[in-house]
Amino acid sequence: MRSLALCAAVFAITSAAFADPQESGLTASGRAAIEKAVLEVNAQMTRAAEDRDIDRLFSFMLANDRGSIIQSGNLFLTREEALATVKRNFQGVAAIKYRWNRQLVTVISPTTALLVCDGESEVRTAQDPPATFVTPFAQTVLFVLTDGKWKALHAHNSAVPR
Repeated sequence: MRSLALCAAVFAITSAAFADPQESGLTASGRAAIEKAVLEVNAQMTRAAEDRDIDRLFSFMLANDRGSIIQSGNLFLTREEALATVKRNFQGVAAIKYRWNRQLVTVISPTTALLVCDGESEVRTAQDPPATFVTPFAQTVLFVLTDGKWKALHAHNSAVPR
């Protein structure tokens, strides 16, 4: 009987820990407002990247020294390291355009949301003559609400192997 009670307690704790994140006490309209806000921030980040304004892009990223960004298998621990690398990588880019297939937001809590998306980027190089590359990718971004604004704490972007 004691082991049955212990199993029931473990099951209850495990079920609560892995409960649907949508059960965070938010109303449907509250979740929808968070989803809309996160998608708007992602749209602003996309515009900044397409404008090749890396400082503006990173203005949406929080300082983090435990894994700011992972890009195609490369871990950049800090925001500063990621910023420097992205700036370097964009030096050879004359133009970039993102096309999103799916953008799915999971609201984890009133202050945390996960964006999962896929799409493709079209890059025109700055070389003469320019070359154009279209690359499918998948991305996840963990957003947190800080001082009333949604900011990215961590991003993970992977290009699909060709």
